[in-house]
Amino acid sequence: MRFAWLVVLLALLVGCSGLMQNIGARWVTRQLADEFDLNDAQTDETRASVDRLIEKAPGVIGPRVDTIVATTDRAIAKGMTEQDLVAIERQVDRLLDEVAGPVIDEAAPILATLSDAQIDHAAERFKARFDEVREKLAEPADERLEDRQDKFIEGIEEWTGELAQSQERMLRAYVTRFPDDGAIQLAADEGRVREIEQVLRQHPGPEAVRNQLWKAWQEREDWGPEARSAAQRRAQSRKTLLYIYGLLDAKQKAQASVHLHELHAKVKRFLGLVDS
Repeated sequence: MRFAWLVVLLALLVGCSGLMQNIGARWVTRQLADEFDLNDAQTDETRASVDRLIEKAPGVIGPRVDTIVATTDRAIAKGMTEQDLVAIERQVDRLLDEVAGPVIDEAAPILATLSDAQIDHAAERFKARFDEVREKLAEPADERLEDRQDKFIEGIEEWTGELAQSQERMLRAYVTRFPDDGAIQLAADEGRVREIEQVLRQHPGPEAVRNQLWKAWQEREDWGPEARSAAQRRAQSRKTLLYIYGLLDAKQKAQASVHLHELHAKVKRFLGLVDS
């Protein structure tokens, strides 16, 4: 499921003001209404919840984002270390938890009102998404590797600008050493969705639903006993970022800083902290 879907929906609309806030709130409400086939009363309550989340968002997100950007910019400028990356990880974790908490609090009472037919509808929607992922996983291994390499390079170049051919060759070779965890992650996501579905079908009330959603959020990095641990995956991610950073020249590092501040400016505009 990539359980952070609730947080992602909030991130798509937070902080917009005036007309844009109204459009964003209506869009998210419509997406959720379609996802769960909500009735009119449930849709109205969803809209009210979305409005409350939008109102809270600037105070929750703004200061945390400022801190993350400042820490990251210092690391880019002075020479990135693993200690820097650990500090950024912790800051991001705190931000995500502070965003997820209110979203789950608002979502639980609404999800607790779902009928069995509405749960069936949502389950089918999730199944369709999982099946799409499963189809991608069934592609030949060499095609999947090339796709991962392409996306890896594209993601880096969004920050650094065009890479030199020698840098791209080294990075493509580096990706070949990554374990392909796609199937394991899919199984974990499906399992978490089943657990939430089972609780919803018992119609236990908002508190039990809230507890299950929060459990799923807290365990989102647990992909089961056959997977690498979350700590191992995070360590690999830090190692990868340090490897990339070590390949960059001064101009590319400067461009990464520029891109960071461009993203920060967009977030502040979304939060209504600066004029659009």
